[in-house]
Amino acid sequence: MLWNRVLSWVRAEWTAGRSPGREDIRRHVTSLPGELRPLHAHTAQAVAYDLADAIALARTNKAQGISGVKFPWREKSYRPLVFSAHFGWKVKDHARLVLSLGKSRERIVLPVPEFADRVGLMVTPDRWGEMKLCWNSAARGWALHISYRCLDDSLPSASGPAAGDLTGEAVRVVTIAVDEGIINPMTLATVAPDGGYEALVLNGRCARAVKQARNRGTAQLQSKMSRCRVGSRRHRKLAEARRKLKAKTDRRLRDFNHQVTAKANRFIRDLVAEHQREAPECVQVVARLVVGDVRGIERNTEKRRRASRSTRQQLSQWERGVQERQLTYKTGLPIRHISEANSSQTCPYCLSRRKVRGRTYVCANASCALVLHRDAVGGVNIHTLAVNDGTFLPVSPGTRVRVKYLRAQPGWSSDQRERHGFHQQAQVRAGVGRRREARSSARNRAIGADAPVDTDDAAASLEGSTVAHGGRAATSSGTGWASAPTAPQRQKAGSKAFSPSRFTPLN
Repeated sequence: MLWNRVLSWVRAEWTAGRSPGREDIRRHVTSLPGELRPLHAHTAQAVAYDLADAIALARTNKAQGISGVKFPWREKSYRPLVFSAHFGWKVKDHARLVLSLGKSRERIVLPVPEFADRVGLMVTPDRWGEMKLCWNSAARGWALHISYRCLDDSLPSASGPAAGDLTGEAVRVVTIAVDEGIINPMTLATVAPDGGYEALVLNGRCARAVKQARNRGTAQLQSKMSRCRVGSRRHRKLAEARRKLKAKTDRRLRDFNHQVTAKANRFIRDLVAEHQREAPECVQVVARLVVGDVRGIERNTEKRRRASRSTRQQLSQWERGVQERQLTYKTGLPIRHISEANSSQTCPYCLSRRKVRGRTYVCANASCALVLHRDAVGGVNIHTLAVNDGTFLPVSPGTRVRVKYLRAQPGWSSDQRERHGFHQQAQVRAGVGRRREARSSARNRAIGADAPVDTDDAAASLEGSTVAHGGRAATSSGTGWASAPTAPQRQKAGSKAFSPSRFTPLN
């Protein structure tokens, strides 16, 4: 209501030939009587500043020649409530969080939330700042967003002011290249202290499966809703099912993005720490994060007939920007974009080029014969472009490329699924008095102490290929695809094969 009222006043001022500024909008909001702004003064002020920032952004974009720029004009049915630090909220008796709606008005009282920061430390209220009370339309519930001061554990950046300029020390720049994709959301490549390449491929097929399930379920529900009368009981039930499906998918994708960026952050920090241990005391190690530029790849794909319908859907649902923002937040490194044209088609050793189908790159040059993961090739080439001012230069012969594969989220092996199925059957046979079967979760039963797990099958991370290129020929221990050991190998390793007779169901 307040946003719509202030927006109408601003547009009336524009019609009269006046151009109100930021403080003019704030003074108009604060001058409204209490019955027209039943909010805390700082909450109303935040609404005025948000509108002023939107107007300033539209003017900046229009001055830069961006087409399709519109000034704020649409009325809103909802906006989040902002509670500024030290004014709009307070904690009472270490148990209640009080959100103020202004003097002599009823307050919103909540239990004090408990949460930890990204390093695992509990965030106490003395570190809290501004809060936003938001409505999640998919989950049909309220969410309180709390900003807080975090500990500064940012990596030393190559673009920072302390990169050796003030101290006069020698600087070693560690460049981390990131190749982004739909199947594998991030592939990171950098040079290790021994001169070889370290590449990390983060598999994201689980997120693609989640999106496919959401698209399929949404299409089915939408098809059923099209045959119902709007507002009927069945139409409302189908709409509620669609909202629940969207909320569940959003939660799973949010967890997936954090899993991906957390593993990428750990890889970057481990490599930087390794360089710091190997560098002399007089050398300062700084990091630089370079990402292949795929921004705007989803634009005009239908008009130019550049992609099929399914590919256009995958591009439009690609959460590349969210992952980049989270990686910047966790590492503290600014992202620099660089053109990645032909990076996945060019051999890093002989610079021959070929189109690739599948996930394995095989060099077309018979004298080179490089066999490597396609995304690892792209990561190495993006690193080469970053350190050579956008020019492809061959990697020196004998340079090793060590590829490591990680699932973004831990999965189940075939043995774990078999054990889980057996326990599910035992639980059905046990009935009401199943006791032990009801106390543990399915995954814990599958990987519990009573059911040893073959580490070759259940490992969430797969050590991949190591490629050494020694001149005319490339030797490879594999293309990076990990294969499960055969039955004799399992017996030699000392792992026992699963036998259902080892488990006795509870009667």
